Amino acid sequence: MAETDRIRRLYDERAESYDRSLGLMERVALGPFRREFGALLEGETLEVAVGSGLNLPYYTPRVTHATGVDLSGEMLRKARERADALGLPLDLRQADAEALPFADASFDTVAISLALCTIPNPAKALRELSRVCRPTGRIVLLEHVRATAGPLALLQRALSPLNERAIGCHLARETIELARSLGFEIDAERSRLLGAVRLVTMRPLAPQRATLGA
Repeated sequence: MAETDRIRRLYDERAESYDRSLGLMERVALGPFRREFGALLEGETLEVAVGSGLNLPYYTPRVTHATGVDLSGEMLRKARERADALGLPLDLRQADAEALPFADASFDTVAISLALCTIPNPAKALRELSRVCRPTGRIVLLEHVRATAGPLALLQRALSPLNERAIGCHLARETIELARSLGFEIDAERSRLLGAVRLVTMRPLAPQRATLGA
């Protein structure tokens, strides 16, 4: 809980500058994937860690109802401003990705971007994404992870401790491999920047796997 509280405070403080801080990474790696991310969302959709709403411009009419949650109240305020400017109906709620306030099988699509690097217990969060996704639904991840290229992976490991202290973000987490180890079935995976940024779609866990400990 102490780490979660620290992250909440960090992102409350960073809300005004967050979009600008992404800089070159947004233009080179994330921007092209955000459009693809948005195109994968359909039906009743939950975006976990919606942040300042940078994905919202890429939602399509295939989303019949949109809900966003975030740990930071200030980031949610920015998301509300962006949704209103876009004329996008969006339900927003402050919540922890490790304990989502929704019933089982509530959504057709459950999505998350650039957050499993920061969530203290990513395995628990992944299980929560699965829990609230309908059995026939889809989970969409847009995440930065440990690169597949050795030199870049070494640099990520070297810089990660500083980044973790500064903004709670782990640069070298193996998030997709973690999902596979938990039993998620990957339907599609694309990558950029030598594997450091990945867009993944996967199915929710089968009930017997979902009940196993994280």
